[in-house]
Amino acid sequence: MFLFQLFTILWYILEFIQHYKKLKFDKIIIYDNNEKKGENFSNILKNDIKNNFIKIVNIRGLKTPQKKALEHCYKYNNYDYEWIAFYDIDEYLYLLNYSYINDFVSSANFNKCQSIIINWVYYGDNDKIFYEAKPLEERFVKPVNLTEEIRKNKYMYSAAKTIVRGGLYLNWGRFPHYLKNTVNCRPNGNILKDYLSPPEYSDAYLKHYTTKTTEEYIEKLNKGDVLEKYNTDYILYRIYGYYFLFNKITKQKIDLINKNLKYKVNISF
Repeated sequence: MFLFQLFTILWYILEFIQHYKKLKFDKIIIYDNNEKKGENFSNILKNDIKNNFIKIVNIRGLKTPQKKALEHCYKYNNYDYEWIAFYDIDEYLYLLNYSYINDFVSSANFNKCQSIIINWVYYGDNDKIFYEAKPLEERFVKPVNLTEEIRKNKYMYSAAKTIVRGGLYLNWGRFPHYLKNTVNCRPNGNILKDYLSPPEYSDAYLKHYTTKTTEEYIEKLNKGDVLEKYNTDYILYRIYGYYFLFNKITKQKIDLINKNLKYKVNISF
């Protein structure tokens, strides 16, 4: 176990909450899929919980929890809020023409919209191997160059997350980034007919801290994925088809992966 593991999850949650406080979100519901014996966030967040700004839903131990968490959150909250944003802890919303989220979603551009699609801007490891106790924006300043290989993968190239209007009957399907049979809009209000369309960043975007450092990505692999059950082929894909798709391959990174990855697979340079 890396020493940093005891601190990073809590650090990321606090940083995430602070970011969305600045955007004036009304409430944050955290679906806690941490390890069963992992740190408890309630004591650190007790003031925000007491003030009803934070709610924690315990889903520790739930297998492939992402889609289940989305469905549960919407089912039990969609009549209390006009809009609900569904973001992971490594996704940070940036609005280019508004300071606050309620001003953004209240725009007349979205009067006919049921879902606002916000595209990812990918951030990789920025050639950093080990964790540093600094804010994400200070550690990872350069976005990933969208290579031809990335652009060919339409699911990856056009990846996004949604802000969804309340009061709907929803169907995420297997891939929980988009909604089926709903009116999906760009951040400028234009109707998005095909969610696999090229990304658009002029009005809003999500900084997606895709991998962070090599050390942190190894810990993520060791913990498990929110979408898939791990096997050898999937681990190799997550390393070569994902981590090294966004980041340079170096011997130091390969050696660190081979030394610390609990899934024993053949990783070579």
